[in-house]
This record gives sequence, C-alpha cells and structure tokens, in this order.
Amino acid sequence: MATIDKPEMPILRESADQIYQRMANRMIALAQARGETPPATEEGEIFYDFEYPIALEISEQQQLFEYGFLQRFLPWADSEFLDAIGVFFGLPRNTGETDDAFRQRLIDRARSDEGDGRRQDYERWARDIDGVGGAVAIEKSRHDLSIDVYITDLTGQPATPELSLQVQDKLEDKRRALHDLQVMPANVYSVAVAVKLILRSDAELPKVEEQITSQIKSHLKGRSQIVYQQIGALFFVDGVEDFTDFTLNAGEANLTVPADSVATLTLVVTV
Repeated sequence: MATIDKPEMPILRESADQIYQRMANRMIALAQARGETPPATEEGEIFYDFEYPIALEISEQQQLFEYGFLQRFLPWADSEFLDAIGVFFGLPRNTGETDDAFRQRLIDRARSDEGDGRRQDYERWARDIDGVGGAVAIEKSRHDLSIDVYITDLTGQPATPELSLQVQDKLEDKRRALHDLQVMPANVYSVAVAVKLILRSDAELPKVEEQITSQIKSHLKGRSQIVYQQIGALFFVDGVEDFTDFTLNAGEANLTVPADSVATLTLVVTV
C-alpha cells in the first residue's frame, strides 16, 4: 500500500516565539494608534514576563489540537485512538499487536467491506440502475456464495422479467467470480392501513392523505419489522387533531416483512 503522509499544517504549529512576536506587534500597533509610547517587549521586560508564558501555552495547545485532529483518521491514528476505530469496525486489537500491524488490518477491513461483493453492495448496485426502485439481496444456500437480488420498479411494483434481465446483465460486470447471482422480481408484501381521522375545521382531506401516505411509505422503505404504534404516530400531520379505529392489516399486531419482499401501502382514510 502506498504511504499516506501526514498533512502539513504550519498554521497549527507556531512556536512560542512566533506567537509572542505577533502579540507584541499588536500591542505596539495599538499603542501607536492611540498616540501612546509602545511598551518595551524585549526579554526581561514586564510585558514579556506576562505574555510569553501565554504564547508558550498557545503553542503547546496548537500541537495537541493537531495531534487530536489527526487521530480521527485511520491512516494516522495511534494507540487508544486506533483502538477506538477498531471498535467502530468491530475489529479488536490482537494481543501484542503493534499500531502499524493493527492499522493495516483496519485499512484492509475498510477496503473489503465496501464494494467487495457483500449483500449490501448488490442492493446498492441494483438501485443505481435506471428503472429500479428498490432492491433486496439475500444470501442463499444454493451455493456457498450465492446471491439472490429481488427488485421493484420505480412505482414499487415487482419488476418485469425484462427489467430483471437487464439488471442481471449489468450486475454481471460487478459480480464476484464465485458468486452465483440471480436477479428476480421482488415479491410484494401488502400493508393495509385503515384509520378514522379527526380533522381541524380548515383541513383539506386530500392534502392530509397525501402527507400521511408519504410519511408511511418512507417509514416502510427497507424495514423488516413494522410496528403498530410507530405507524400510528405518522398520522399526526398538519390538520389532524386525533384518530381512532386504526388497524394494520385488519389488526393491531406488528408485522414482519419477508426477506424477499418489499412492503407496499394501501391507505384507507375515513372522517
């Protein structure tokens, strides 16, 4: 791997002398602007004795700030900061492992997790293809590394066989050699929401329905669990004072969306 050099940040690495000289220059300029005699600023003078320790502290704080700033980035992190990045990746340091060895393992993990043919990658690649609205990838036991990708069109309906074939062809360029890849129309899991709304006198029902529909659809996207109480909270849009008689698929229980399916919404509102 090519070495990534630490960036040069001279603004954050001023010496105490440089900082003190800037402070002295400001004091002299201020005195001259007031028509006063500038104070003596040489070493041993009162101004120097008061201000130079401050300049020294600022210089040290700049170095600490630079160090802390660089510790946020994996290529330059050390010791406990590197351990913290390991926690983020779910990859702890091995016993006796040096910073350099641990850092390299973390960099390798970061590179392999993104764009290396994982289930999430196939979903993202499929959604990037024109005409695809949603995609769910499932690792199957057909072969050790088989991937099935279920897709919908832009309206949220199961993709046509033609679109599925187009996506399959385009994903072939990204498919890892050992993966057995199949792209198929997603199954649809119907979610029926029925509710009676109590509206404000000036509320317009079509606008209220549109807002509620938008909120619920956004909530359903990508979810495997649909919680009854969470859906109820989405009815409170502008113009809605309260609601009653709320059912989710004709009941009041939570729902589980099958892994190969995409939830679609049917909303029935009464007032």
